[in-house]
Amino acid sequence: MRVLLVDDHELFRAGLALLIKELFPDVELLHANTLSLGVNLAITERPDIVFLDLELPDGHGSDALIQLKDARPSLPVVVVSADESVESVGRCLELRAMGYVPKSSSPEALHAAIVAVLSGGVFLPAASIVGLKRAAGTDETQACQSDKAQPNDRVEPWNAPGLGLTPREFETLAWLVRGLPSKAIASKMGLEDITVRKYISHLLAHFNLRRRTELIVMLAEKGITLGTLSVPHGSRERD
Repeated sequence: MRVLLVDDHELFRAGLALLIKELFPDVELLHANTLSLGVNLAITERPDIVFLDLELPDGHGSDALIQLKDARPSLPVVVVSADESVESVGRCLELRAMGYVPKSSSPEALHAAIVAVLSGGVFLPAASIVGLKRAAGTDETQACQSDKAQPNDRVEPWNAPGLGLTPREFETLAWLVRGLPSKAIASKMGLEDITVRKYISHLLAHFNLRRRTELIVMLAEKGITLGTLSVPHGSRERD
């Protein structure tokens, strides 16, 4: 596994690297202290996951998310930031981040984020889940999970029948969670864009949600992972 750490504080990157090495001894770590270097390494060195700070000397982390969602739409990016505001978390999810770990979190939260994201899930701290649900007007019940308890209780990923979905709907959901727009999902699945848009509408209706951000919050709250997906021969990640 290859992990890219993008943060301008060398001491923080060193500490994060030690935690990741402790969890995954065979990991290969890449370091970047600027936004431009981080984006370049994410594109050229093909890491499996990126941990991204928001406050960088040459730009904001959201700018990196914008660039990466176009250049490497399937790349899982987890934001690691001292900013714990609901607005910042929601903005990063809209830009297709697959996780958000506050710098005040425990090492267990970092482990949970890596396991969740690499298993096709998402990671959000419990406080962010509550705040995002309240902001979306869906805060019917308080999220009861703590950061430490958030690693998935289910060892195996969920499947289509377990979520009440058809196989095609399930595959659409898995690509949608990874941040791909409908045209890119259609390319990967060999379908027309209008067909994928119908699947997305069915998914949101199935879970009684209105947009992808609410879907991400629901998956994080329930600890749902969707497994890894193979890219059909001839499909380009940039698509």
